[in-house]
Amino acid sequence: MVEFNPRDKSRTSAGKTRAMVRKHTAPPGRSDDGSLRWQWLTIQLLESPSFTTLSANACRAFFRIVIEHTAHAALENGKLVVTHPQFVSYGVTGEYVADALDELDYKGLIKIHRGRAGSGVAHPNRFTLTFVGDHEGAPATDDWKRCTVENCRKWSETDRKLAADKRGRVGRKKKTPLRNPEIPPLRDSEIRRAS
Repeated sequence: MVEFNPRDKSRTSAGKTRAMVRKHTAPPGRSDDGSLRWQWLTIQLLESPSFTTLSANACRAFFRIVIEHTAHAALENGKLVVTHPQFVSYGVTGEYVADALDELDYKGLIKIHRGRAGSGVAHPNRFTLTFVGDHEGAPATDDWKRCTVENCRKWSETDRKLAADKRGRVGRKKKTPLRNPEIPPLRDSEIRRAS
């Protein structure tokens, strides 16, 4: 027969054992059917200047990429594709998606392999989360650790505008017309000759 220990609070409603707490706060285990996906985010990452200074749109874009990473069972990092409509449906403001991605890239939370469009075939951007290993088995690069408070301040004051200007210059070059569509006015001497 098991003897009751009065100092053991684990059998009372007021006390909780460490095992019970771990059971209800641990990531999904073997009983999971795959519907409960999760991703570790360390306290060091969450308290870093690169994460704490994120704008709201950049934070939403970051978590949308994390969702895409977990949707692929964390095996496709480096080949993650998230489209513009997916960012917008998750809550990123439509005209600030590119700005949010530039901010995440600048602060080292993601790497972007820029895609291109042409001849009817789209090559989308591919994203890599830097706090986890990639699809080839390489370890995490942790580029976000290099971002300091001064760099984050510099991003919000000057570098954001420079990135936006650079984005504005990318794309097709403006073609100059072969002829000038405006007809210049005739000079007085030309009018006298014609009459």
